[in-house]
Amino acid sequence: MWILAETLYLCKVLSFRRIILSLLSVTALVSACDRTPRPDRAATRLLDELDGYVGVRETYVARKLAQLDALRRLTHSTEEPRRRFEMDWNLAQEYFAFSFDSTQVYLKHCQELAKDALKDQDLYNQATIQLGHLYAKAGSYMEAYQVLYGQIDTLQLSPELKAEYYWCLYDFSKDLSGNSGMVESLSIPPESSFQKVLYQMLPKDSDRFRSVLRNQYIAEGRLTQADSVSRLLLSTVTPQDRNYAIYAFFQSEIQEQRGNQADRLAWLVRSAECDLANAVRDYASLTMVAQNILSMDVDRSFRYLRIAQEDALLYNAKLRPWQISRFLMDVEGAYSARQAKANRMGLIATILLAVLVVVLSLLSHFLVVRSRKLTRLRNELENSNARLAIANEELNTLNRQISKADKVKEEYILNFLKGLSGQVALLRSEDNHFRNLLKQGKSDQLFRELAISERSEKALEDFYHKFDDTFLAIYPDFVAQFNALLQEDARITPRKDERLNTELRIFALIRLGVEDSKEIAALLHYSVSTIYNYKVSVKNSCLGDRETFEERVKMIGK
Repeated sequence: MWILAETLYLCKVLSFRRIILSLLSVTALVSACDRTPRPDRAATRLLDELDGYVGVRETYVARKLAQLDALRRLTHSTEEPRRRFEMDWNLAQEYFAFSFDSTQVYLKHCQELAKDALKDQDLYNQATIQLGHLYAKAGSYMEAYQVLYGQIDTLQLSPELKAEYYWCLYDFSKDLSGNSGMVESLSIPPESSFQKVLYQMLPKDSDRFRSVLRNQYIAEGRLTQADSVSRLLLSTVTPQDRNYAIYAFFQSEIQEQRGNQADRLAWLVRSAECDLANAVRDYASLTMVAQNILSMDVDRSFRYLRIAQEDALLYNAKLRPWQISRFLMDVEGAYSARQAKANRMGLIATILLAVLVVVLSLLSHFLVVRSRKLTRLRNELENSNARLAIANEELNTLNRQISKADKVKEEYILNFLKGLSGQVALLRSEDNHFRNLLKQGKSDQLFRELAISERSEKALEDFYHKFDDTFLAIYPDFVAQFNALLQEDARITPRKDERLNTELRIFALIRLGVEDSKEIAALLHYSVSTIYNYKVSVKNSCLGDRETFEERVKMIGK
């Protein structure tokens, strides 16, 4: 009957266990099916590195502001028109990707200086072309159109400015075609119409010539050639150069068309890092990174997007805020989807928890029934513990007896050493007596008593030898364990003709229970100050707390 009851109970327990495991498996399966994809290890490393740049973003901005402030002070130091034009022009270039308003102010000042003070048409055209380029890059396409197509007479342009002018028209046309939803259609030629002109005007080894060629290859789908030209452009700059961010961005577009999303993200991250390091506020890379990782990391994507939005607003142009605002709907949708998933998982978890509570309640019923048998087993265990306690008490008694025997052994050794030390003291007393007789001229009496000798020194040396041999016979590992308590460069090694030296003998006596420095000095025949100095020197070189050093020495051999 008892065997049958145990078998039935085991079956019930196993059945409940299978039910619980099934519930947990269902929960894990639902969680796995509803899990948001996460970045792989390579992408995580890239994003962690980008987070480092984001973390010190304010430092880069402060450095940029300090540089701009120095240039402004230098600009105000002169009123000579041509020199002032050059300084304002340099400031405009530094502000170009940092502040739309400041760039506009300095370019317009350059126009005024060139027109009124310098009366130089080339410089005026140079500033006007750059102003039109600024409007085009900032998304002020109507203003760019008015400046580039309405305020510049191409017949008055030098060959260098003409190349610059057509480059700006090319760049304007390319940007407008990619963001045409911002304005009504403008009647300007497509970018391809400027390519032949630029190929004729630009040196073939120039970065702009290669940029036009790269863009043409990308538009035509000739990705292998586009990649070769793009990498050639990248080889001409370092990751710290401003143009590196631009070249890396176009390299990411090539990888996107090739379907290589991992390399695309890597190049976008490099471009964003370069933008952050150069305190650029008019950029697209960080926004593209945020868009690229939205499905994998919503929080990080939103953080990058918020930073890009802050920089775009500080730059105060039209293009970037408009581009970012279009992406905000995607972010909102991702957050809503994540919230829906969280609600769905919460409902499933609530249902499973309720079922689990019912199962556990039934199981607890059988556990209560089982408690009677457990009570009987507990009583048997208590009886076993009582017997074990008796055995432990007997073992403790035996340990106390062993400890007492050790104490007797240590007292015996100590008395033995005191006797030897007393003998040394007696010999020294006799020697001193003999020397006094010699000083008093009582040589006859001296010779009658004893010839001059060094018995005390020999006796002391013999005492040290006996002390060393006796102590190390009882504690053979004392030197090694003592050195383990000291710093490596302060560990003690006796000479070849010694087994212990003075420091070791002092702490050997402490191990035997002699703590008083006077008593140690008397045993070893040193002054109290000498003993004190040795103890302080060793303690200063110990590992750990010097206040507990002697207590740790007393534990050697136990």
